[in-house]
Amino acid sequence: MRKMLEKYYALFSASLQQSMAYRFGFFTSFLGEVMKICVMLAVWMAVYRQRSTIAGFDYPMMITYLLVSQTVNNVYGFKNDAERLISKKILDGSIVFDLLRPVRFVNARLAENAGQTILQAVFSGLTLLCFRVFLPQLSGPSSIAHGALFLVSMCAGFFIMFSVSAISGLLAFWLMNNWGLRSAKAAIVNFFSGALVPIAMMPGWMQGVMEVLPFKNIVYVPTMIYMGQYDIEETLVRIGMQILWAAVMWLLAKALCGLAIRRVSINGG
Repeated sequence: MRKMLEKYYALFSASLQQSMAYRFGFFTSFLGEVMKICVMLAVWMAVYRQRSTIAGFDYPMMITYLLVSQTVNNVYGFKNDAERLISKKILDGSIVFDLLRPVRFVNARLAENAGQTILQAVFSGLTLLCFRVFLPQLSGPSSIAHGALFLVSMCAGFFIMFSVSAISGLLAFWLMNNWGLRSAKAAIVNFFSGALVPIAMMPGWMQGVMEVLPFKNIVYVPTMIYMGQYDIEETLVRIGMQILWAAVMWLLAKALCGLAIRRVSINGG
């Protein structure tokens, strides 16, 4: 067990070091995300000049929601999507070498993804603190308990996001080119996770649809926990649902990987 964990830690460490080695690419991508946040801030500032409250969100609440939700989204979404690496390995055939290694394919990709996520979490957190200096409307966690539970919620959201991306990447076994699927997945996750607009601002029927899908657990739930919109009891229930969805999506990713490996065995002899 210890030797197996050491192997995954080596993948985690190598991925972290690789992200630090390619600093220019990392920082340019990160700068692009910061610019996107600034554009969204300008749009919402213009909207709130016309009215003081929208769906129960006043201007300071909206500023906090926007910056925190985008920080969460950037931590495990904008550059380290697992599907990009998985689909590349499938299309260039290098997945064969991964399958010969003494590690499980999806578990190994999780370790690599976590390594990149750590670096993004550090810089995303620092960026949020910088915005706090220039935007006094941006508030901190509503309480120490909500702040701690926010971090737990983010970890659960990370597993859901990774599993969704892994499933999308593994579909390259059948699609051969999943560029269109990646674009569609990004649009679906950004919309249904509440990364673009708070789910509370959606029509009632749309909120009902979003409630039964796993995506809101990626961004919306952690952000609302940060803002103290759920009491502690409801927060624990929400985190429990996140963990349940994380388990379901993880099992789906593992099952799909099993089918994909069987396809490699059939085609490859």
